[in-house]
Amino acid sequence: MSEETDRSGLDRLMLFSDGVFAIAITLLVLPLTDAEIPEDGVGAALVELWPQIFTFALSFAVIGRYWMVHHQMFGRIVRTDTRLLTLNLFYLFGIAFLPFPTSVLGEHGDEAAVVVLYAGNLIVVGLASVLLWSYASYGQRLTSPDVTPRAARASLAGGIAPTLGLVPSIPLAFLEPGWAKYSWLLIIPFSVVGDRLFPQTDA
Repeated sequence: MSEETDRSGLDRLMLFSDGVFAIAITLLVLPLTDAEIPEDGVGAALVELWPQIFTFALSFAVIGRYWMVHHQMFGRIVRTDTRLLTLNLFYLFGIAFLPFPTSVLGEHGDEAAVVVLYAGNLIVVGLASVLLWSYASYGQRLTSPDVTPRAARASLAGGIAPTLGLVPSIPLAFLEPGWAKYSWLLIIPFSVVGDRLFPQTDA
């Protein structure tokens, strides 16, 4: 396969992926645009919309983060094949689905099933990202020659760490859904530990 064909395949993959990200991140706001706000109670109506506004902001940040990860990942991938395209579709499935649990979380955030649905969706996306990078980087199968094994492991840890931070929220949701949502903040320390244990730069 020629270099021009490789570049064309990657460009098409990235254009398609960016389109899915753009549509998903736009759909997040639909529950807010559909909200009915009476003229004589704007302030109270906006307060009632706070859960939906919060989940919109949360999911906007999540999708934005995953888009950045996807962009950086494919900046180091130089070839495509059928398996990579399939894994990328699996990854995009999780992204495209996210507006649904976001909408449900905004309306029924105190229900355990809703918290599990949202966290489960993010875990699927995280695992898909890990699988995507693992396949592409193994033995420099599809990556640039300058992606060292150490850098590949660091990127892999960077994808696994925040995903692990979501796992405790699932059993916790059946005890206290509100606290389960706060447990998503574990993503931050898990990510920091992953970066410390697997630095991107070679020694």
